[in-house]
Amino acid sequence: MTWQAKATLLIAKLDRLARNVAFIATMMEAGVDFVACDQPFASRLTLHILAAVAEDEARRKRTDLAAAKARGKKLGSPVARKTVARARAARSAYVAKANETTPR
Repeated sequence: MTWQAKATLLIAKLDRLARNVAFIATMMEAGVDFVACDQPFASRLTLHILAAVAEDEARRKRTDLAAAKARGKKLGSPVARKTVARARAARSAYVAKANETTPR
């Protein structure tokens, strides 16, 4: 006789698990138990509907961001952009200094 533990996957929000209805359905069909903290008493039907809404939101967001980028809008945080630029400048300065001090 073998004993197998049955675990339940606990997730904060359903849309964090997957934004793909097929993935959620496959998990359900495979017998994976999971509980979404934002919808702890949701039925299978409710979970499918919420997954479909999350999938549609993700698709819409991708198309909206692609359209904004095509219009020339700079995406992302301006603070992060400045931080990345400073980090790249520091790295370039470091490499340049290292190349100066390396004997040839």
